[in-house]
Amino acid sequence: MKKWQDPSLTLGERCVAFGENELANGVAEDRKGSYTSPRLREYFAICTRIINGKEVNLNFKAGNWCSAGVSFSLYESLLPGETKPHGYRLGVVEVVADCQKAGLWHSTADVKAGKYSIRKGDIIIFDRSTPGKPETAWYRHIGRVQEVGANGSFKCISGNSGGQWRISNHTLNQANLLGFCAYPSDAPRSTPMTPTDWSNIDILSLNPNEDTGKDLEVDNFFSLYSDLFGKKS
Repeated sequence: MKKWQDPSLTLGERCVAFGENELANGVAEDRKGSYTSPRLREYFAICTRIINGKEVNLNFKAGNWCSAGVSFSLYESLLPGETKPHGYRLGVVEVVADCQKAGLWHSTADVKAGKYSIRKGDIIIFDRSTPGKPETAWYRHIGRVQEVGANGSFKCISGNSGGQWRISNHTLNQANLLGFCAYPSDAPRSTPMTPTDWSNIDILSLNPNEDTGKDLEVDNFFSLYSDLFGKKS
């Protein structure tokens, strides 16, 4: 049995196991900066967006793939009868919007205040904006908690990190850490997921920009920013 399909593990633990297997197998871009490879195109192939109330495949071939990597891990690890915490998304902001609607979003401030304890497999959202460049205010990177340490430390496993999968070390005190999406192992939930419909959002570009989470560019993003993440301090 593949570890990421082991029912004795939580959904989050299974997703981490899948990511670790991709890392061990050297899954990466054809060449750094190409943002594509045969395996990454498998990731992209499952990604959809809610348009006019329907899940629409994006037919994406190359670009930032951190969110697609998280989505493909979920796709490969989900067992029959389990409810997806979020859709299979290309954009980091879309994953967070799904998780917020499902009641699974926890800000870093709430985690530091003891209102939520992060667990292996939870999604991590990082700020990748550039000071002084407001057009980058919503750039994001996404990964998973690979290991929970002591005193607010944890390890993250993520794709689209230098063109490949990587494990990195972090703490709750770092400035660019925005929050976490819980990965519950039991389903269904009392509140069904109602994903954001992106029909009226003008998608300007899907050009790659490494490790920024710049997967979904929208001209009216700033009207959504407070709803999705709250104002930054």
